[in-house]
Amino acid sequence: MNAYQIYTIALIVCGLASLVIAFWAGRMNVARLFKWEGLPRDRKMAVVLVFLCLLWCVPHAKPIVWDWMLPWLYPLAITFSILGFLFLDYLFARAVGGFFILLTYYFVHKAFDFHTPVLPLFVIMCWALGILGLFFSGKPHLCRDFIRKLAKSSRIRYTTVAYFSAYALLCLTLGIIHIFRV
Repeated sequence: MNAYQIYTIALIVCGLASLVIAFWAGRMNVARLFKWEGLPRDRKMAVVLVFLCLLWCVPHAKPIVWDWMLPWLYPLAITFSILGFLFLDYLFARAVGGFFILLTYYFVHKAFDFHTPVLPLFVIMCWALGILGLFFSGKPHLCRDFIRKLAKSSRIRYTTVAYFSAYALLCLTLGIIHIFRV
């Protein structure tokens, strides 16, 4: 698989995941709040996402670390995943925030590399996701507050559903365009 195929598949998977998030946000209400309010603090699901995000960071770290540290990058990813599981609160919120940041960087970078159509719109949509990731990583309790707002405010719920539906439509459309562009 080359980088172009990975980018195309990533667009389609991100589009499908955005549809799932839009569906989840659209069904959020006060009756379901009790089930989902603890999600930002869930450590079991979070440790997997933390580990995957840290593995994703290793190639980005290789050019900037000292040579003697290169063999330690993968063991450090494992170690920091375990330490995060043991000592960090709101681990899932932090992991989702980090994932959104990494995803934004990847999509914006590859969109320029592969001359993605409607680039300005796609970049703005990606940056919005990345900024949300910055908030969730920096102040992870905002993820819990966001879930509460989703349940209680129909305006926030409709806005979230509209954003993730539009993002899903854009990612799926761009993925299909890139499939047939070969």
